[in-house]
Amino acid sequence: MLKGTVRSRVLIPLTLTFVLLTSVFVYTSYRLRMEEYENRVQHRYKRVQSALTSLVDNHTDMMSTAIAFISSQERFTHAMLAKDRQALLKHGTAVFENTLERQQITHFYFYDKNGNMVLRVYQPENKTAAHTRYTRQQAMNSGKPFSGLELGNGGTFTLRTVHPWMVDGLLIGYIELGQEIDHILQELKVITEVDFIILINKTRLDRAAWETGMQLLGRHADWNLLSDKVIIDQTIPLPAPVAVRFATAGAVSEQLGAIVETNGKYYRSLSFPLRDAAGQVVGDFVMLRDLTEQTRAFRAFMLQVVAFSLLLCGGLFGFAYRVLGNVDMQLAESRKRLNEELAKQAQTNRQLECEIAERKDAEERLVELNEHLEQRVQSRTSELNGLNKALENAYKDLQAQQATIVQQDKMACIGQLAASVAHDINNPIGFVTGNLEVLESYWKKIAQFVAAQHDALRSCASEQQLAEIEQCRQKLKVDYVLDEFNDVVTESLEGTERVKKIVLNLKGFSRLDEPEARQANIHDCLESTLGIVWNELRYKADVKKEYGTIPEIFCYPQQLNQVFMNLLINASQAIEQWGEITITTWSDAANLFVAIKDTGCGIPSENLEHLFEPFFTTKGAGVGTGLGLSIVHDIIQRHHGEIAVESELGKGTVFTIRLSLHGLEPEAHHG
Repeated sequence: MLKGTVRSRVLIPLTLTFVLLTSVFVYTSYRLRMEEYENRVQHRYKRVQSALTSLVDNHTDMMSTAIAFISSQERFTHAMLAKDRQALLKHGTAVFENTLERQQITHFYFYDKNGNMVLRVYQPENKTAAHTRYTRQQAMNSGKPFSGLELGNGGTFTLRTVHPWMVDGLLIGYIELGQEIDHILQELKVITEVDFIILINKTRLDRAAWETGMQLLGRHADWNLLSDKVIIDQTIPLPAPVAVRFATAGAVSEQLGAIVETNGKYYRSLSFPLRDAAGQVVGDFVMLRDLTEQTRAFRAFMLQVVAFSLLLCGGLFGFAYRVLGNVDMQLAESRKRLNEELAKQAQTNRQLECEIAERKDAEERLVELNEHLEQRVQSRTSELNGLNKALENAYKDLQAQQATIVQQDKMACIGQLAASVAHDINNPIGFVTGNLEVLESYWKKIAQFVAAQHDALRSCASEQQLAEIEQCRQKLKVDYVLDEFNDVVTESLEGTERVKKIVLNLKGFSRLDEPEARQANIHDCLESTLGIVWNELRYKADVKKEYGTIPEIFCYPQQLNQVFMNLLINASQAIEQWGEITITTWSDAANLFVAIKDTGCGIPSENLEHLFEPFFTTKGAGVGTGLGLSIVHDIIQRHHGEIAVESELGKGTVFTIRLSLHGLEPEAHHG
């Protein structure tokens, strides 16, 4: 009976434990695989957005270069000034066919200085008035080049760039180039190895114009395929019903998209809003990632895990069954010896009961003595607690003052280091910029000389020599070098310009605390601080600036830079994945206000009243010291201002700073 009881009591829980461990192991493996995939999806999502932005910028730069070339040609200038449409068509057609078509340029326009259509080079027979477009209107309003993606009347999505055409400082018209997004999508697909579908809201389209435009482009047009959107472009040939499944799989609302299975293949459908040049949402940009191989590999992995777990559990069960048989035999012998020992123990217990009774009498007498002693000890303890609290308060005040001094010294050292680094970078970057500009000038001359040599050789060399020269030219990739070298120099100049901007931000931020306050522009302080902490913010949030009209104030700019830096970094750390940080400024008759709002996790209401206390922090160990907001509070009070905070869990926090326009007067400061 004992043998059966031990085995049943041990083997049944052991079997359940094996099943539980196997389930936990399988579930853990699944969760780890899913977390790894989630990280990959987020990385690819950001990579696609970054690659799309980079491609749009590259194609915009290419079209801007082409427009600069066209506007610099005298034959175009003379034709435009003379309003000779035929001459513009002749010269424009030659450039369009020889150069622009190889660069996938699909739209080429000339406008007069009032924005009226002069010529559609790619469609000269169309003499209808030009539709009002946001890119052209912005170029006309600002007098500067403007570019962006825009939705055409035929439902096409086109990257357009419009440049004012200036001759000797006078505006003679506008030049516009455009490129269909289809070419950009194909490049994006090669870079990211992801397919795409472009969806446009029906409210943005005219059905008849859209169907006509799709027929001209040779694409299938089905207005009733979706209820509120239409498909204008896709990089993967999908039947209409399959495309509808991708477009309606909930990819817009879900963080990781949705998995769609078709013809034995699995795709992950994920999208983000598609915005035009005006920033308005016109549709969805759907990404399609082929997960067939990953899904099959994962299923095979899970089968291996389950098989291995079952094999291991079976082996352990057999081993336990055998061991428990030996344990049963040992328990039988131990039970016999235990009964003998119990008889001896019963006699010993009776003797102990007598001794316990005697000890209880002694303990009762000790309790009476302890009551009087405890009263005296409590009195002395209360006195010591009062002294300890006073010492703790004094020690906390001393720690807060010492930490504030250390923080100020640290900021001064950082300022000196930043100023030194900015000075050391500024000189060599100036040399690099100058040399690149000289190199750009020299290269133009070399390119002209090579072109002249090529023309001269074609006029005087034999056919065999021309063939050998052309073969050598192709082998050495001379044409590619001529095309790419100027772009390399231009991109290098853009890089040096960005370095100069960073150096200027470092110089503005690195000014040590001036011994006296001075007039300063709060917007300059904010921009300088954003330049310093941008690397902290760029991977966490979009920064939105809502600057109002504010006057300069008399203040300590470096101290206010420290305030803005602490608040911006706190806002970034409060955002777990991706969010938005909004900086708002405004003023009234007596005060200037700065509000920094984030969409982070928020602050519990019970912690709000302790935020500005020294060493109080809601961050984990090793992340924060609890001094940042205390120092911010001290600096604002030093400027005779106030700082307020509003927060809601799960929605975000906003810090509002009020600085008096007359709180730190120059006379009062000097006095």
